[in-house]
Formats: sequence, structure tokens, C-alpha cells
Amino acid sequence: MTHNIAVIVDAYSTGAKLAAKFHAEGVAVLHVQSASPIIDFYINDFRPDDFIANVVFNGLAESLVEINRWLNGIKPICVLAGAETGIELADLLAGELGVEGNSTETSRVRRDKYAMACALKEAGLATPYFLRTDNLHTLTEWASGHGWPIVLKPLASAGNDSVFFCNDRAELESAFHSIYNKANRFGGHNNHVLAQTLLKGTQYVINSVSIDAQHYISDMWIDRRKVIAGASNIYDCEELLPYEGEVQAALVSYMKKALDALGVHNGPAHSEIMMTAEGPVLIETGARLQGAMLEEAVIEALGESQITLTIERYCHPHLFKRRLGQQYVLSKHVLCVAMISDQEGVVVDTTGFERIRSLSSYACHFHLPEKGDTITRTIDLFSIPGVVYLSHEELAVLQADYATIRRLESAHQVFSLNENVPV
Repeated sequence: MTHNIAVIVDAYSTGAKLAAKFHAEGVAVLHVQSASPIIDFYINDFRPDDFIANVVFNGLAESLVEINRWLNGIKPICVLAGAETGIELADLLAGELGVEGNSTETSRVRRDKYAMACALKEAGLATPYFLRTDNLHTLTEWASGHGWPIVLKPLASAGNDSVFFCNDRAELESAFHSIYNKANRFGGHNNHVLAQTLLKGTQYVINSVSIDAQHYISDMWIDRRKVIAGASNIYDCEELLPYEGEVQAALVSYMKKALDALGVHNGPAHSEIMMTAEGPVLIETGARLQGAMLEEAVIEALGESQITLTIERYCHPHLFKRRLGQQYVLSKHVLCVAMISDQEGVVVDTTGFERIRSLSSYACHFHLPEKGDTITRTIDLFSIPGVVYLSHEELAVLQADYATIRRLESAHQVFSLNENVPV
């Protein structure tokens, strides 16, 4: 019988990969499902056979009885959120079980984007101007005083779910009605909207793993987006960056202060930052692993990934602490390319993708459609028809292969569709 157990709340998305890695360290894993049923976006990620049991949360008292029954007197080494939906419950259970985690007193600032902005402002860190409201008149009056465009989004969501860039009052009103009083993709209900002034600059992704409020930056990416009519800014590609550089130094300094302000003391965090003319400004942070990520190319380039470092932080904390103050070293260039579709229909042939697989920098892919699947026009994270990782020692090779992917997409030579079938 194992003497080590980890608890994962909502082991979906990238969090679904944690259990197997804990097993490799001799650690059993208990799963806690924050809500029933599992939302459609996550249902295919869940691997029930990876866990000694699945406890469906049904109130704190009742669920703790069942959790403790499965723990059988063993104190877990961690309680981790596997996905965005598990963040607050993971904090709560860590506190109840006496495990190092992130304080429940600051849980809301790690989930609610308005509370997050307030916490950053209170810490003296730069933020866009922002407003939380459930009133359209209040929203339009506020927007008229700050200038267009205005960004409108739900308070608690992720993956650019219902994020709108509004250039005038008509677009703002339409976006408000699309968000307010509607369910979001993560099982929540949008009782308010968050409005922010648009940050202008270059967007970056920073992933980190923390131990006792000390933060290790695991990887940094330049995050390129595309603006498409009738959609939010959609994912284009992310390029893995070396640690050293003037911009990176400013990002790291700001990011560590932001993690402190948000009470991220333990575990992984995934953050989006805009580098503006005035300096870095946090867009948002999730106290979890980066979603929709394949680690193979990252490990080949850096020797580790945010996933492996999270495992090390809990299974070998003495080794992880040695990394603090160190920098990762980039040995290969990596580009994470989001596929983009301007078509809608049912996939009848996928052999065209072999032309992408044959590219010299092709590393791996995931979430590609199969024959019989439906593709819709890409308007957000949830409608991209797959992700491709490119990796090579020469950045120019990556850039050429990226251009080939976009050319094949534009010519509709990656997937063949029956566009006459209703979607």
C-alpha cells in the first residue's frame, strides 16, 4: 500500500497528465470532481482509471468524510487544481486537510477577474482601467469616458471565452447581452460583466511553479493573436523565448510581484501579460497549469516542463528549491501553432495533414479532427481544429514551416470537408 497520496480537483485539460506522473513517483492519486456532470469541454479529458477513487463534491462536510475514508489516515502531499474550475475548491480542501496550498482568504482573487484586478491595484501594480457591472447604462457611460476599444469579458472564465473587443456603443451593447445573465463554458453563470480598457503592446505567456511564496519561472512565450471579424482575437501561435533578455527581465520582475499580490504561494500558475509602452501589465493569471499544452517539445527544448516541475515541487521539494534563482536554458526553438479554420462542415478526409507532419520542424500535435468530426469557423480557443508544435535549432526553419501551415490552411488542403452538411 502506498504511503503517499496526491489529491487533484478536476483533473482535466493539462491537469489530466498529472496522475500518471505522480504514479511514476510512487504516489497514488485521489480525484475530486467539483461539480456534476463534468462539463462538455472537459469530459473527454477525464481518465477515471488513473485514480484510486473519484469523489464528487456534494458539500464540504459530506465530501470530507468520503475523502478521508479514501485517504485512510494518510496526509496527502498536495491538493492541486487540475483545471480552472477546480481552483477554489482545491484551496478549500488543502486548508481542511492541513496541506500546503494557497489561502482560502485570497481564493477569489485567483478566480474572479475583477477581484484579481483590485488585488493588483492595491499592490501598486499596473492594471487597465476596469469596471464590474450588471447594468448596461452604467457600462456605456463608463465606456464613453475611457475611449474605444473596450474589452468585455465574464468575471470567471478562461480560454478567451466570450471575450469581446468593442469599437463602439453598438458593439458594446451586443457584447453585454452575449455575456450577461448567460452560462459560460466552465459551468458558471455570468451575473456581471467585466469591462477593461484595451491594453496595447505585445502579449506574453509566463508559466511558473511556486513553493512557499517563492516563484520559479518555468517557461515564457511571446503570444501572437489574430483579429478576425465577428470573433475575439483568436490564438495564432506562441513562440518559446530564452530566459535572458531586457523584455524578459521586466516580465519576470513584474510577474513575481503579481503572483505575490494574488496569493499564489504554492503550485503552478499560468499568466498572460501585455508588455505596453509603460511596462508590463497583467491580463490574468490562473492558479493552475497552462491548458491545452503538450510538453514533449518543451522538455526537449528546456529539459523540463511546467508539468514535470510541478511534480518535482511536491515529490522532491528539496530539489525544486535548488532551482530558485536559476534560469532555464533554451536549447531549441519551439512554436505552438493553433490551427485556424475559415470553413464549416464535416471532415471527410484528413490525409492532407500529412503534409504538415512531413515538415522538417514538426514535433507533435493534438486535438486534430478525425473523419466524421465537425469543424466550425474558428472564433476562439474552443473552435480551433487542433494544435501543432514545431521545434528546430534554427528559428528560420520554424518560420518557414509556420508559413507553409497557413498557406495549406488558406488553400483548404489540410482537411477535406463536406460543407453541405448542416453544423
